[in-house]
Amino acid sequence: MSSVIQEPQQSPTPTTAFDLFDLPEHYYDDPYPFFKTLRDEEPVHWNSDGSVLVTRYADVKAVWRDLSGVVNRDATYREKFGEGPLLEHHTSSMLFKDPPDHDRLRDIVNPFFTPSGIERLRQSVREIVEQLLEELEGRTEIDYVTDFASRIPVQVICDIFGVPRSDGSRIRDWGAQVLFPLNPRVSADAIAGGNSGAANFKAYLLEHINEWRRRPVEETPSNVISALVKAEKTGHAISENEMAHMCILLLNGGHETTTNLIGLSTLALLRNRDQFDVMAQDEAIVSSGVEECLRYTTPLQLQGRRTTRAVTLPSGASIPAGVEIIIAQASANRDERVFQDPDRLDLARRPNPHLSFGAGIHVCLGRPLARLEASIALPAVTRRFPRMDLRPGLAFNTNARFRGIRTMPVVLS
Repeated sequence: MSSVIQEPQQSPTPTTAFDLFDLPEHYYDDPYPFFKTLRDEEPVHWNSDGSVLVTRYADVKAVWRDLSGVVNRDATYREKFGEGPLLEHHTSSMLFKDPPDHDRLRDIVNPFFTPSGIERLRQSVREIVEQLLEELEGRTEIDYVTDFASRIPVQVICDIFGVPRSDGSRIRDWGAQVLFPLNPRVSADAIAGGNSGAANFKAYLLEHINEWRRRPVEETPSNVISALVKAEKTGHAISENEMAHMCILLLNGGHETTTNLIGLSTLALLRNRDQFDVMAQDEAIVSSGVEECLRYTTPLQLQGRRTTRAVTLPSGASIPAGVEIIIAQASANRDERVFQDPDRLDLARRPNPHLSFGAGIHVCLGRPLARLEASIALPAVTRRFPRMDLRPGLAFNTNARFRGIRTMPVVLS
């Protein structure tokens, strides 16, 4: 298939009054009614910038499976971000690389994120969760995100990379600065913050990379940074720039979406008390329950591809070459054509072919880790605090791409 980018034809006039680039505030509280309208009335929706938003399950999966769609965003992000560290990251990391570069980079770190590789972390994750729960004992009211949900993933991912857990707050802050500009429309201040975060994050990681460079090559690398250094020393094609940005990508992916998964899932359980009790009481339901939480909450809501040839989607819509396609997997996960009663949280739901981790060659590398952390954290917290309940003050992040909770006051007993 040709990879030559052609100029897109003029965008059709949208028939649905929705603009991803001008979202109302209440969208962030609950985006799903908006997606429902789009699936029913205009499943392939042309945005005001000339991009296309696809919302039905079959269309989303087809875009992911079509190898002619590319993830490279050099031209788009250069126009959006300007020159600087933020552009460097989002055009250097594996997430925005197409084959063969994508495969070359992914192969180096893949052993740390296989199911067997992640399973070795089970006891460590249990210990982290239990320690955090012990710290909460005796407290009446907490912010669930700050005091619990956000602390688990960042400690785990620091261990995987071999960086101090005490640096977790800095890693979290830099990561948020780097990721937020991926939203459809952002301010100049957000881009400036992204440049600052990317520069600081890269400098921090190069310190650790250089520290491992001074050591003898490990026969079996003990963490991701040492694996990257070993690859470099043993002749693999990887540059220093790629090493640093691979680390930023995986550190962000290892904590941001999993924090949101644990927070949003707990909120869903608190709003569905029968399912809260099932999670706490039925060990056999945990595996399917985590999959349902992934479907129901979809922490990573939007992704993108660019067409390199004209494509026709299962819904019948035709999209010319050179068009940015925004993939709404959050909408696909609530598609009535695939999921019965999709707006109902059902921890026993089977089958559950959700698309929260994507599909195709760019399927999420960290999916075994996210599943492990959620499968330990959710039953543990529901068992420890069976009377936990929401307090006033719930607030969501104003982030259309990475859905999450900014603050979630809860009473523990």
